[in-house]
Amino acid sequence: MKLPSQPPFARTKSGALRRVGVEIEFGALPLQEAAHIVQRLFGGKICEAERFYWQVEETKYGTFSLELDSQYAHGEGKLLADEEAQEGLEPLLGKLQKNAREVIGEVSKAVVPNEITCPPIPFTALGEIDELTGALAAAGAQGTKGSPFYAFGLQLNPEVAEESASYILAHLRAFCLLRDWLRAEIDVDRLRQFLPFADPFEPEYVRHILDPHYAPELDRLIDDYLEANPTRNRELDLLPLFTHLDEARVKRKVGDALIKARPTFHYRLPDSRLGQHPAPVTREWQRWLAVEHLAADGESLTRLAAAYLAESPSPERWAEAGTAWIKELAAT
Repeated sequence: MKLPSQPPFARTKSGALRRVGVEIEFGALPLQEAAHIVQRLFGGKICEAERFYWQVEETKYGTFSLELDSQYAHGEGKLLADEEAQEGLEPLLGKLQKNAREVIGEVSKAVVPNEITCPPIPFTALGEIDELTGALAAAGAQGTKGSPFYAFGLQLNPEVAEESASYILAHLRAFCLLRDWLRAEIDVDRLRQFLPFADPFEPEYVRHILDPHYAPELDRLIDDYLEANPTRNRELDLLPLFTHLDEARVKRKVGDALIKARPTFHYRLPDSRLGQHPAPVTREWQRWLAVEHLAADGESLTRLAAAYLAESPSPERWAEAGTAWIKELAAT
């Protein structure tokens, strides 16, 4: 099936080429080896910040971060209360914290992924991240299918072309209308479907945003989203974008320190398929672009939303509707 290769809006309002951040989860390859692969491909210098947290700084695109994807395996995971650290025992407690983190990190390596967080790069350069996934796989890194216990993801953070409520809502609607097609197309790993890291939106919320009379201002769009989705664990996570737009409003509702403000959509659905496809990042980017093209096609978006609301279709039935629309898109 032919998928889009270019976004409908290639540049931001400022005229800059849009960028995409990529997060790659993998197992079976030490972080240090992965850091050397990043350096070989992108230049820069390697810095071991902690045992389970490395950076490759000053590369051609900026800083790549590599870590065991567990907040308790490095310094952000506070294992002891602040009050205890203020009782004159800081050196001992600090050592205990460090030792505990290392133990947790060693135990976690069997099931918790390593993760490379790439700096935002122009979408036209995503093929270079495909080269990185290929080099990781050649060195022994394993993706989702490497073990029955690997629920690893490949996450995309496409920079938004604009920050208006209508633009964001159109993409949210388009995603909800294509999510069953996306899940079928990706063939999302069963363990990842069972775990909560990329949960779907609740049907009530989907119907709410697809209502043709729903035309909120940005404040209401954010409030409605937070009321229905006070969590990062959504297949399309808008908390980074909404935090970028109104941090105080988000923090009043969601007290998650891991939320980072970014002017991007946070697309969490794809599996990490290292070694199974020559261009896994580009492939997932092209699938995502189907969402952007539907969001930009007001007539099709209205028509599909009306059909969804009238029919309340099953995921299988609606995956077929998504496939039909993708074929329409390919024919244009």
